[in-house]
Amino acid sequence: MVLRLDTDNSETQKSDAIVTDASNIVFASSSGHCSLDCSYCIIEPIAKRELSLDYSDFTYLLDQLSGKTIFMLSGKGDFFAGYRKNDKLLARLLDHDVEVALDINGVMIHEFPELDNAKLKKIRRVNLTLHYLQLLNKRSLKVWKKNALILLDRKGHDNFMIGTILSPPEMHLWEESLEYYKHNVYDVVGQPIVMIRDIKIAYDQNSESKLAELAKTYAPMIAEVRQEDYSAVFKGRENVLCPAGKAYFRIWNNGSVQGCPFMSELKEMGNLKERSFQRRSELFCCSDPNYCDCFTIAKFKKMEFPGSA
Repeated sequence: MVLRLDTDNSETQKSDAIVTDASNIVFASSSGHCSLDCSYCIIEPIAKRELSLDYSDFTYLLDQLSGKTIFMLSGKGDFFAGYRKNDKLLARLLDHDVEVALDINGVMIHEFPELDNAKLKKIRRVNLTLHYLQLLNKRSLKVWKKNALILLDRKGHDNFMIGTILSPPEMHLWEESLEYYKHNVYDVVGQPIVMIRDIKIAYDQNSESKLAELAKTYAPMIAEVRQEDYSAVFKGRENVLCPAGKAYFRIWNNGSVQGCPFMSELKEMGNLKERSFQRRSELFCCSDPNYCDCFTIAKFKKMEFPGSA
């Protein structure tokens, strides 16, 4: 999974940004398990029954950080699949000085329906994905619909995105999946859906034509057709001053801490399960801001651009 924040070139995209006064941003890939097996998943192999972070791992990290922290709960497995419902990890995490952005598949939502209003206000963003073929195969469409409607009812439509990935090998199901969504969610509560292009597979003329046709046919309920572009915001920039390792971290389900997974000097910064954590005191000067982490940091207004007025 990838939590998506967008560039500022349209009103729709502006509405997807999260504005926060948090001092720290943590991309927490806390779960080592996903209940689905989507062919287009960017995680290879798909996470199954691996280690997951627990509450003590999160509290250890928070003890090392100062100020409010926003957790982007996304990544390798599905967040809710990484712990038992009785553990109430989300509810316990929200007891702290934190904010949360959830990127989930909707098969499980555990204690979310019982969260009080104070905790719900700390959930700043929900990205929910409709993985139609997998839900169909696992007979989980009714569960997904129920959970989607609960999430929308409790959290509201602001800063809530539902997307579906239209992968060319599944083109025969694209229209069926959109029709399902129309009757079961859009016609019920009016929540539009984002059509997301599969970044792993090239689209031929037939799939491009089908995508355009469906975008037109279902236009009233299509928020946008999305293609990820992480480098656009950095065009014309020779380098940036990045808070990776200082105020931005990636935490993996096995406890590994990274400031940036793409810079060798920031790849190893401790392990929460081993109760070790290193933190930079200075910003990192980087000349290669082309990744999703860079994009996320910039959209949170945490990236500095040398020479800018």
